[in-house]
Amino acid sequence: MAQTFNTETRLAERIRKEDPDLFVTWYFPNTYEIGMSGLGYQLVWWLLEQDPALVVRRGFTDAEEPWQGLCDLLGFTVSWELDFINIISLLRKNDVPLTAKARLEESRERESRKDPPLPLVFGGGPVLTANPEPFHELFDVILLGDAETSVPSLVEAYRNIKKEVGGDREQMLYLLSQVPGLYVPSQYTVEYSGQDNAPIKSISPIRAGVPPVVQRQNFAPPSEYATHTQILSSATTWSERFLIEVVRSCPQECRFCLASYLTRPFRATPVDTLMTKIEEALKHTSRIGLLGPSVTEHPLFDELAKRLAHRSDIDISIASVRADSLNENILATLKALGQKTLTIAIESGSERLRTVMKKNLSEAEIFQAVELIYQAGFEGIKFYGIAGLPHERQEDLEQTVDLLQRLKKKYRSLRFVFGVSSFVPKAQTPFQWHGRDRQSGKKLEYLRKNLARLGIEVRPESHNWSDIQALISRGDRRLAPVLESVSGLGENLGAWKKAMRNLPTGVPDLDYYAFREIPLEEVLPWQHLSDETKSAYLKKHKSEAALAGA
Repeated sequence: MAQTFNTETRLAERIRKEDPDLFVTWYFPNTYEIGMSGLGYQLVWWLLEQDPALVVRRGFTDAEEPWQGLCDLLGFTVSWELDFINIISLLRKNDVPLTAKARLEESRERESRKDPPLPLVFGGGPVLTANPEPFHELFDVILLGDAETSVPSLVEAYRNIKKEVGGDREQMLYLLSQVPGLYVPSQYTVEYSGQDNAPIKSISPIRAGVPPVVQRQNFAPPSEYATHTQILSSATTWSERFLIEVVRSCPQECRFCLASYLTRPFRATPVDTLMTKIEEALKHTSRIGLLGPSVTEHPLFDELAKRLAHRSDIDISIASVRADSLNENILATLKALGQKTLTIAIESGSERLRTVMKKNLSEAEIFQAVELIYQAGFEGIKFYGIAGLPHERQEDLEQTVDLLQRLKKKYRSLRFVFGVSSFVPKAQTPFQWHGRDRQSGKKLEYLRKNLARLGIEVRPESHNWSDIQALISRGDRRLAPVLESVSGLGENLGAWKKAMRNLPTGVPDLDYYAFREIPLEEVLPWQHLSDETKSAYLKKHKSEAALAGA
């Protein structure tokens, strides 16, 4: 355990904590290798670490910084739906009751005995911001929106409210629910229209003062700000690579994409700021990673590429790029800086289906991008694709095979890899009302078999696990006992199948959550976390997709 933390090089300024009044444990519910590879986890740690009166301890499933006693706040970032099993394990490890209700009851007993209070359990990250309802029992407070706003809001509010109400946990939760960007699930009640497979009738606050709609908070960064690695480590997936966020969100807004709609508006880090942070990082490592949903969407990426060009002291890696944003200068720079392959998300070879999903990418632009990559001397391309999208037809799959066949025939020396997943409807996207395609497994196999014949390596995701992701993505509060059941059975598909065969009374089945087409007028589980303006915007995009798919 100690050896893991000994691999680290700290870039963040060390703040003296002479008289702390707040102690926080901040968990990533997976291994150190995975957790410390992501910017989201490091960002929240850094935000907490900057507080001179707050001590923050990091924890993972396989490593924890030394700690004694209870903390004030115990938090988790949730970037993958299935990590909830590890959250339950870590709560048990810390002797913290699993549900907000149980923690409230025990807190009353502790207060009567004058025992130290239990920590407030909070969570954040894309999964919880999109739809926290299946996990509502695990958390006292959920942070919605950008961490740069919600984390300081939680810390400030907790300090102030604690001075006001002391150990009165019930009153503290009530007051926290009134802070913008903080969602307290226990302050809302859900009513259903019936017993079996019944949709939600209403979601409403339990008392006056609790807002009927909780608004996620957006961060407007100053020009000198950038989200980047704060701690380097050789024990991470990226191994000593300094990561920096080039863009947040994506202006294209593909209709299936959670990153586009959840993190709006689109924001780009100024080039001067990027270069300043990179120059500072080069004092510690030559390995630099540029991150974002589509890095080359940065409006001045050409300028960034020019300023990075001919830098022999930099080894650059870059996340997925937009095919229509590439040019000779950008590619020459990336090649010179050590990039050997590029990743392009085409989603489908069908022009019609790309229009349905609002990909805004023509076949001519795809061919042009591959031509430029070939001429620049890259070794290979990884394409991303999706099977089972709304309005998909068999001919769309055939066109995907045909497109890649023509590309492979023309560019034989390029190594092609096709990573493909089956469509999972995500909350707070235009496709949230669409169910999973029951034929997705057969469609994945069709692509795998036919592309393999062309000498293209295919990396399909498991459609069975995608079913479970959809279940959680569109789930409601009734799933809570199912999650607890699965956590006791194991982290495998067999555990899920057993839990779904033995559903408690009143819990809808997999078909209801994952495969059903949801009527537009139905109350969604996350409706109180998205205002009418956004809902109308998503419905408009869904309607436009239907017209394109007709």
